[in-house]
Amino acid sequence: MKHSYITLYLVLLPLLFICLTGTSQTKIELLNYNSSECVEDVYYPNLNKFQNRILEIEKTDDFHLYNIFVVANCSKTQKGEIELKKDTLNLVFRGTREYRIYKETKNDSIEIVTEEWIEEVADCDCAFNLTYKIKGLINKDYTITLNNKIIPKTKHRFKIRKDKPSFKIVNNDTINYIDIYGLKQGLHIHNRTDGKQYSRIEYVDDEKVSGLTNTHYNFNGFDKVETFMKNKKYTFRKYYKNSKLIKTCDTDGSFDEGTNCKYEMGFEKLKTN
Repeated sequence: MKHSYITLYLVLLPLLFICLTGTSQTKIELLNYNSSECVEDVYYPNLNKFQNRILEIEKTDDFHLYNIFVVANCSKTQKGEIELKKDTLNLVFRGTREYRIYKETKNDSIEIVTEEWIEEVADCDCAFNLTYKIKGLINKDYTITLNNKIIPKTKHRFKIRKDKPSFKIVNNDTINYIDIYGLKQGLHIHNRTDGKQYSRIEYVDDEKVSGLTNTHYNFNGFDKVETFMKNKKYTFRKYYKNSKLIKTCDTDGSFDEGTNCKYEMGFEKLKTN
């Protein structure tokens, strides 16, 4: 009977080894790391509204892809690294490091050698999109950390604030809505102190999208000049005199003078003036 138990043990031991090694984590490899240029639609005054986040995770049989949004020093995202510690995947970003050796001779005979890593630091911060393409991860949910700090997964890039939303109700319409992130959303209407309308524009995440961006009164001989945008681009400007529309001109900026103007009927003579 004892011999039978020993035989059974010898048969099961290789099977147990195969099962354990078959489910173990293979060696992981960072296939590709990429850092975007400074995200252009994120301006310096708004950086405090952002928080490091996982925007997207893509998993295939061949690789895992992690898309990360970060605010960092302008020189701190050139290099990417990865570390796997049990169920925690640590994504690392850092700047370029230089290895420097300083030699000093003392009393003409003793040489003192100082070695150190120097990492470049710029005098600016910005927002970046980082991507990590990793081979060798098994299909499971890992705890994701960025430079050893846990970061949330969300498609919203902004930091959550505890402020209540604010808005106005005018003629049963909701305007001037500011969400819990402190960002403008939807239609915003603003008037000057004298009651004249200055702007009427649609916002998405604090960014102007379309509508009347600004109005200048008594400007270059005109009673009113209105500037418009569509799909986040400045498009045209309207010129009024004595409450009548005189001309409509193309524009590609909020302060640029109008070009390629189209005059209204009865005002063609202004073209030669």
